[in-house]
Amino acid sequence: MALAKRNGKLKGKQPKLPEPARRSIRRRYAEGEVSLADLATEYSVGRSTIHRIVHRATPDNETPAP
Repeated sequence: MALAKRNGKLKGKQPKLPEPARRSIRRRYAEGEVSLADLATEYSVGRSTIHRIVHRATPDNETPAP
């Protein structure tokens, strides 16, 4: 692990969804288009994953959805 870390290969756990999908989820939920459960079904992830995406601060320093 130390060698991987030195070489910049240690990345940790990767996100379940790519950033474009995360942006779409935030936008659609904020606009009231769909519920958390509907998004979870659509993207084949748990509701808790969608909840984290919607309610946590984003990397672009956007404010999280209400």
